[in-house]
Amino acid sequence: MRWGSEISGAATCLGALITGLLVLVSFDIGLPGQALLQSLRFHIAAGMLAAILLLLVTRSGWRALAFGLVMLASAGEGGLLIQRLQATRAAEHPPAPLFSLLSFNVLTQNPRPAELAQFIAGSSADVVFILEGTALFPYLDDIAQTYPHQGGCTSGESCGLLMLSRTPLEEVEQGDLGFIFQDRLLTARTEIGGQRVALVAVHLVKPYFDDAALGEAFRLRQRLAEIEGPLVLAGDFNSAAWADNIVRLIERADLTVGPSFPATWPVRLGPLGVPIDHVFTRSGLVIEALSALPDAMGSNHRGLLAEIALRQ
Repeated sequence: MRWGSEISGAATCLGALITGLLVLVSFDIGLPGQALLQSLRFHIAAGMLAAILLLLVTRSGWRALAFGLVMLASAGEGGLLIQRLQATRAAEHPPAPLFSLLSFNVLTQNPRPAELAQFIAGSSADVVFILEGTALFPYLDDIAQTYPHQGGCTSGESCGLLMLSRTPLEEVEQGDLGFIFQDRLLTARTEIGGQRVALVAVHLVKPYFDDAALGEAFRLRQRLAEIEGPLVLAGDFNSAAWADNIVRLIERADLTVGPSFPATWPVRLGPLGVPIDHVFTRSGLVIEALSALPDAMGSNHRGLLAEIALRQ
């Protein structure tokens, strides 16, 4: 049974390592790359199953039970955090449907731009946020048949943040959130169904940039504080909603999350991926439905389609 002891020992080491990672995601200690680990909280917890199964096979029941309790505790903590984020969705009166939004990081070097442009032009969305959209520049005139009002970068190679709308865009402003990338914040206003709405499209830096990622989230929160009235914020946040930097953004900017968190990256994992693209609302707007596109059409992200309503 020597092999059993060796497997049990290896499984114990694996479980201990995963336990350490789960502890790290539970406390915001400023560890480099911590937001990345927090985004993978549920994936890391699921990885504990491998250690537990190996321990059960080798009849190390007490160790398996201990690691199982750790896994359940971490998953439970994450579930409570999500429940807290969604608590603001409660409303006394049912909201009235207002508009639909498509938010999509289409990938700068997208190999299927013509197909992608055709899809966007045929979209049922009222407003479209496009990130890394330089591959679509040659097709913007065709897209304008459906979305005649366009804002953001429509030429050049370094910027691909676009806003497309069926209704006129006003007060369009493009700016920076940090020093690593430029022009990754785009704001505008439009009127849909008689309701004025502020639109904010963002592309945040990856979480392993640490202080830069925290700084961008902080500056975004400051910018949101300057915008009055109903607002929708969407884009590529490069972190899950339960990562501390995004939790702080949601709670301190008084944002409301959607009814679910569809996985958007990496595409090959489908629904088992990580939800790093988001749609949030504020000041009376609520996301009634949120889904990821079934086809990424050449991107490494899946786009999000949101149905947004106004609380009466």
